[in-house]
Amino acid sequence: MNKAELAELVAKQTGLSKKAAKEAVDAMFNTISKTMCDGEPVRITGFGTFEARARKSSMRINPQTGQRIMVASKAVPGFRAGRELKDMVRKRLKVVEAGGKLSVKRG
Repeated sequence: MNKAELAELVAKQTGLSKKAAKEAVDAMFNTISKTMCDGEPVRITGFGTFEARARKSSMRINPQTGQRIMVASKAVPGFRAGRELKDMVRKRLKVVEAGGKLSVKRG
């Protein structure tokens, strides 16, 4: 599902016009992004927490040259699912192994 499809579902579920639903979805994502950029977590009870996380600097290898390079520390976005979301996913989806690979199927 992409953002346009999400906005369309919001429009159907709420009775909003597609334009108003798109604006609402955009506003929600912008608010979450700006709040995270301010260093504050966004906690949505039952769904999860969006937060900026610190990542340490590390040595990496450039695959083209084989040269070792230092990658600076940085902040990255993170999401931790809430208990209700975890339970919902566990109940509705099954893990299936096929050809040595794991995948998720509805079931």
